[in-house]
Amino acid sequence: MARHAVAVAAKGLAGALAAVVLGLAGCAEAERPTTTDEGVPPTERLGDEALPSELRAFLERAEVGQDAAFTGTWEVTNNLGGGTASVEVATDPPAVRIAAADLVIVDGPRPATCLVSAGACVGEVREQQLAPLGIFSGFFSSGPAQALRTAARRPGAGEPVATTRSVAGIDVDCLAIPVGGVTTATSCLTPEGIFGWVDTPSVHYELTRYAPGRSAQTLDPPYPVEGDGSFLLDPG
Repeated sequence: MARHAVAVAAKGLAGALAAVVLGLAGCAEAERPTTTDEGVPPTERLGDEALPSELRAFLERAEVGQDAAFTGTWEVTNNLGGGTASVEVATDPPAVRIAAADLVIVDGPRPATCLVSAGACVGEVREQQLAPLGIFSGFFSSGPAQALRTAARRPGAGEPVATTRSVAGIDVDCLAIPVGGVTTATSCLTPEGIFGWVDTPSVHYELTRYAPGRSAQTLDPPYPVEGDGSFLLDPG
């Protein structure tokens, strides 16, 4: 009986010690620095105030552009094998309408993802439907802006390189962030702060038509919003 009591006590002590060890390991794991998708530890992440002044000014223009109304058409080339497509955009912030062939995406107060051939919409933005094009719904606004921030925070990032070019009959201001002395991506803003020309290793797109101001077309879902979106194509 005494031996049994000792064995039970020993097991209890071992269990308690194991719990303490696991608890300490969990704390150490929780306190261990993690990395973002870009491999930048949190302690190395910089706020915009620490970025080069030229880049900050460029990003401020892009932020203003998110409140700009316009209509435009981009020619989008997926450099990873997705081909080239024409993408039409109309905005009246906060509403945005993106159309590419059979696909229509509406973001804002009444979000929807629609197929023209099905004559139907599901009541949410399905970003994966844009994946075959190599873009997502923020390709003309928040996407390139965040890519510039990420590049500027990488080890070996150099000073911004500014250039200009003409696209769709307008002059755009461009900025690139070399990393390790190599420039792989360039992004260009229209006077209103819209990304009208972007070139990266994975995708290239540029405006072919652009008009500042509100669109005459409605930015509501073009078809009834119903169902679970089973009519949508599998983007693979």
